[in-house]
Amino acid sequence: MLIIYYVALVIGITALFARVDRSLPLFVIVFSVATLYLIIGLELSQIIIWIVGSILLLINLILFVPFFRLLLIRPIVSNFVNTAKLSISDTEKVAMECGDTHWEKQLFTNQLYWNELLSVETKPLSAIEQDFINKKVPQLCDTFNQFGLTDKTLEQIKSAGFWSLNIPKKYGGLDFSAQAHAKILTQLSSCNTSLAVTVMVPNSLGPAELILHYGTDEQKQDLLPKLATGEHIPCFALTSTDAGSDAGAMVDSGVICQQEYNGKNTLGIRLNWDKRYTTLAPMATLIGLAFKTYDPDGLIGNQSDLGITCALVDSTLNGVSIGRHHHPIGSNFSNGPHQGKDVFIPMSAVIGGQAMIAKGWSMLMESLSLGRGVSLPSLSLAGVELSLKTSLEYALIRKQFKQSLYRFQGVAEKLVPMAADTLTMKAMSNFHLNLLDQGLNPSVSSAILKYHHTELLRTNINHAMDIHGGKTVMLGQRNYLSDIYQVVPIAITVEGANILTRSMIIFGQGLVRCHPFLKEELESLEKKDTVLFNRLLGHHLAHIIGVKIKSFVFAISGGRLAKIPKGVKGFEKNNYQQLATLSASFAFLVEIVLMKFGPKIKFQESVNGLFSDLLIKMYSISVLLKY
Repeated sequence: MLIIYYVALVIGITALFARVDRSLPLFVIVFSVATLYLIIGLELSQIIIWIVGSILLLINLILFVPFFRLLLIRPIVSNFVNTAKLSISDTEKVAMECGDTHWEKQLFTNQLYWNELLSVETKPLSAIEQDFINKKVPQLCDTFNQFGLTDKTLEQIKSAGFWSLNIPKKYGGLDFSAQAHAKILTQLSSCNTSLAVTVMVPNSLGPAELILHYGTDEQKQDLLPKLATGEHIPCFALTSTDAGSDAGAMVDSGVICQQEYNGKNTLGIRLNWDKRYTTLAPMATLIGLAFKTYDPDGLIGNQSDLGITCALVDSTLNGVSIGRHHHPIGSNFSNGPHQGKDVFIPMSAVIGGQAMIAKGWSMLMESLSLGRGVSLPSLSLAGVELSLKTSLEYALIRKQFKQSLYRFQGVAEKLVPMAADTLTMKAMSNFHLNLLDQGLNPSVSSAILKYHHTELLRTNINHAMDIHGGKTVMLGQRNYLSDIYQVVPIAITVEGANILTRSMIIFGQGLVRCHPFLKEELESLEKKDTVLFNRLLGHHLAHIIGVKIKSFVFAISGGRLAKIPKGVKGFEKNNYQQLATLSASFAFLVEIVLMKFGPKIKFQESVNGLFSDLLIKMYSISVLLKY
């Protein structure tokens, strides 16, 4: 009789909780009651029944009753807040919050709305874009092949508008789509990577892009036409001599002060910097500069340490030392260090004016998609396509031991994955470029493309070198792979070194941007809003249970119970089902590592790298299914 009363109590309480908190899944009630009846059916002792029943009741109380959750979490919230604050710096926080999300978020949460993947369309190139690609690009390649990267080639770059691909027509630019931009860079990279880099950098993260999105009307009207025609040659300087990839550690400074400027007492910034690895710096007339801003005299507010700011510096100003060259490995594009000593600029030189002081880091993070998602993937795709094409042709005509190379299984083992990688890269690039043309700025998928494409470039160029053997060992005009082979370390390193991208950016940024509750939970913790955090935690716990059930059910059913697009059949249907199963398991494993490491997850770089690999694989499979 006691057992019957206890079962009735559990049923009644859980049913009541279901009315109080709508987020209570019915399967939790069913699971709790079914477990009790199973134990009763096995005729176990009442002590075991009481213990199991109490555990189940406690689980229901904690998971789905706000009052009990509040009692449980209140003691640990304070410690969690302090730990989270110590773990996430301001620069990391800004980086995590920038950009849009798309399909990668659905893979993260296993909420797969297939139509959002399949409905992304490719817009055809305009007649002007196609004509530019058919005529202007080959002409520039011919000029380069004849004269190299000389003044004549640079003049053609300027006059044809190669440095204005993204600048609107009203400012004298070409205003091309991301698709056209990528095709131009891919074609130029096939000719020569130094030529491609010289064109891509002003069209990527730099003064034009930042002015276009954040500049004042005066800056747009004055500078964008000059950048479009090449009257101004831009560069952008972020990397400090000793800071490397850690922008938060830069020592380049700007102190807000008043100083005489053009005969007037002017509010401005006194700059001191020491930068390196800046592409086009030796020839630049306009420097985009990132620096830490300080206001020790309180001229614009009460805070002294303001943060990172981006400004425009005329390279001819007193105190600017520029013109020396680095020698990038195997390349001859312009790149070099530069310094500034007590260089004064007025507030009007800050990109966006005084209102944008200390907002430089967010500006940079929001503008990285072009470099990560267009420029470097386009260069990498060109290298992989060139590697595949030349390797196939060489394997057909070159004979060894009286047989064509393609007949050797060892050679075929290299050629087959090269073809598959080329197809995958083209599909991923096309999908991402379409998102950009729709006005999205997907930061996580941009990082995925940068890492994925440059790593496959490294792999495939090595395969091509293996197939060619001695043919490509010797440098010379007939070595058509040496240019791509030597530029690989540059592609791997710039716009976020690949080790950093894999072990911190892809999964670290994706975790905050793509998780359904984590970002809001962190914000509620920062505000010490225990009530809001409690409510979010309830939904979060329900999500954990949901993805666990789905991962289990999909796994044992081979994905047959997963929701997939209508009309797919056969092998394609199975692929969709397997992807849904992988996504469900991934979503649950994300919760496991969150529970295990908490805010210290950022320091688990090996774990982050593995999850990045999983996300990249799921993303590439998704895009291949689409195309």
